[in-house]
Amino acid sequence: DKVVVIPDPEGFEEGTTQFPSIKALFEAIEAPMNDMLLGHLPVSDCTTLRNGGVIVFTRYTKVAVLKAAREIAVSDADMTDTVAEFRKNGVKMLEPDGPLATEVMRNAEKGLARLQSQEVGLDLNETQNLGEFDVRPNAYSVMLLMSLSIDSQGTKKTVPLLASLTFIKIRQRILYLNVYYKISSPEALKTEFKPAMAEVTQFAKKWVDQILAANQ
Repeated sequence: DKVVVIPDPEGFEEGTTQFPSIKALFEAIEAPMNDMLLGHLPVSDCTTLRNGGVIVFTRYTKVAVLKAAREIAVSDADMTDTVAEFRKNGVKMLEPDGPLATEVMRNAEKGLARLQSQEVGLDLNETQNLGEFDVRPNAYSVMLLMSLSIDSQGTKKTVPLLASLTFIKIRQRILYLNVYYKISSPEALKTEFKPAMAEVTQFAKKWVDQILAANQ
């Protein structure tokens, strides 16, 4: 098989190969039908971790592949079908009470409980599909706004999370790219949402450009 090259996004470093705790965390919260491949953190966060500090994951990325398709060579037609399927059923797939979202949340709870040696409650309150923002023959990106409830150590909080999801076809494989931007609070959506949306849109497009160029 051909090697797929994923360059680090500008201002970020790949974290799962540097920090075992980050790899364990990202694997724990990955959807059970996927294999987590890479995860990137801002350079400043990586510096903090190297100095023994703690980070709060305001911005990060994940790269994953569907386990069932990891060893399968895909065609342009497969990419077209993947996009068509998401356009048709993506909203239903992302419903908080739907089987996929429920499975992902319960799997993440179990993974986090193993890592933290205590129960963690996770619920997806709402997912909004904000629409497509980058459509190309080999890449398809949508923006999502999620509301997560986290119950840990007796403390409950609601976290708004802006996330881009990109399906990208590289060298006969389809990978999933996620860029995450945590809004500081539900109340802060009024002031933080628009600049966050602009930042994630620009960031995701530029990263896709880098990845496609690196695999020509």
